Amino acid sequence: MKRYLLGAGCVSCLAIAGVLLLVGSVFAALPPVGYIGLFADGAHYDNTVCPPAYGPFTCWIWCLPSVNGLQAAEFAVSFPPTVVTSATVQNPNTTVALCCGYLPTGVSIAFGEGMCQMDWVWLYQLSMMSLAATPAKIEILPSPNAWPVPAHNFASCALGYPIETCINLTPLYICWTPDPGPLGVRETSWGAIKSLF
Repeated sequence: MKRYLLGAGCVSCLAIAGVLLLVGSVFAALPPVGYIGLFADGAHYDNTVCPPAYGPFTCWIWCLPSVNGLQAAEFAVSFPPTVVTSATVQNPNTTVALCCGYLPTGVSIAFGEGMCQMDWVWLYQLSMMSLAATPAKIEILPSPNAWPVPAHNFASCALGYPIETCINLTPLYICWTPDPGPLGVRETSWGAIKSLF
C-alpha cells in the first residue's frame, strides 16, 4: 500500500513539474527586449508586398512583448509618398489613448487595465493603396512625443508600467528586391557558403 501511495505521489509530482515546465517555456519564449515591426499579413510572417499601381494592400503593426509583457507602445510610422492609407483599424483591446497623435506624427497607445500582452499582438491594421509599383518602404520611427528624447518604447506590465526600449524588427518593403548577397539567389547551399571561406 505504501508503495502505491508513493507511486501516486510521484505521478502528482511529475504532473506538477510538467505544468511548471510548460508555463515556464511559454514565458521563456519571450525575448529579453520587445520587438515592433510592420508586416503584410495577419500572421506577422511576410514583410514584403508588391501591388500593381493603384493596387490595394494591407500593412499590420505587430509587437512581440519582452519577458516583462506589453501594456503600451509609443512610436511613429513613416509612409512613402507613393502610398495612401484608406482605412486604419486599431486593435479593439487598446482602450487607452495616452496622447492624441496620428501614426506619422507619433502615437502612444495602451491596452486596458489588466490586459497585459504576453504574446504577439497587433496594434493597427492599415488598408493601403500603392500609387506606383516602385520600390519603397513603410518604417517604424521613434515617436517625437516620447520624453525625454524621441524613441519607440513599450511600457511593460511590471508594477508602475516602467518604460522599456524595443527593437524595430522590420519595415514593410513595397516592391523591393533584396540584394542577393555574394551567393546569389540560387546558390545558398552549404557547399556554396563554405566556398566563400
